[in-house]
Amino acid sequence: MNTYGITIVCIETLNELLITVAADEAETSDDIILETAVDGRTLKAAGESYLETFQKLRDRLLAFGYGMKCCGALINAVQSGMMAYTPQVYLVTLGRQALKKDIVSIWYSCDIREFPDTDAQKEFTDKWYKSLKK
Repeated sequence: MNTYGITIVCIETLNELLITVAADEAETSDDIILETAVDGRTLKAAGESYLETFQKLRDRLLAFGYGMKCCGALINAVQSGMMAYTPQVYLVTLGRQALKKDIVSIWYSCDIREFPDTDAQKEFTDKWYKSLKK
């Protein structure tokens, strides 16, 4: 079990809060399991891939009005199939293939001002894939 300290921001007030996310990275089951507590609520997500599970947790936090200030929450965070059980993503650019130098941890802190949900992130990923075929 790993733990990650991250900053979340209240979207309404812009107040920041440090939280800890406990991560069972397929150690006790076949799933990735992430869990945290915010405002007295325990939020938990489970899934087959790391990014999928991160997205579920992120969307639950967004539903409570909090955005995550980490790389996995960026609109351009994309995970390859080979990374599925790791907390790593590519930060991609439209029209450019992802390179090894573009790999970052989902949990790395970043300066983020807009907080997309999973649908917006998937829409960007589709747009990125299409931009490579030109």
